[in-house]
Amino acid sequence: MPVGADTGRDLPGLARRAVEAFEESATRGRDRDALMDTAFARLFELYQATSQAERQSPAGQNFNARLAEVLVSGNNPVRISLYVVRTQTAAENGQHEGYRPACWRRSMLQLLGDEFVPLQSFLRPVDLDALPRIDDALEAVAANASPATVEAVPSWVPETHWWWWEPARQRGEETPSHTRADSGTLDAVTD
Repeated sequence: MPVGADTGRDLPGLARRAVEAFEESATRGRDRDALMDTAFARLFELYQATSQAERQSPAGQNFNARLAEVLVSGNNPVRISLYVVRTQTAAENGQHEGYRPACWRRSMLQLLGDEFVPLQSFLRPVDLDALPRIDDALEAVAANASPATVEAVPSWVPETHWWWWEPARQRGEETPSHTRADSGTLDAVTD
């Protein structure tokens, strides 16, 4: 990914840091949760700094290919599986421990799959099967969860990430025009 001279963005540096974070997770034996959280944070930084066109460019495709290799190497399959389990736990406990962290984790998985590497190419079948259960849990606890208002949803959240707006939708408040049924990419995950 080229450096954006007009904005001073160091996209190669951001891409390198994201891959290095997932590589560290693949090779290091300790701090599994912290390593995966850091890796997703680095990937999120890259996501925010790039456009969809940049992520689909030849340099972006090279990054995605390298990331795909790293996601299935070393400790990463087990750590990503644990991330999915922790996401499900957070969703199931969303009304008690905070809906927002569950939404964040679910969005990180979806961004990874939608914008970088298709989920089917690195998630284990059991983890792919967990995504609808996570979504069901988010929907089930949403009535008693925060964010309290539509305005509390971060501006970066794609409209397809319906779970962020679910509490407001269940309260009958105006939300973006999407629904869970039209979220698109989730259908491919369960096929």
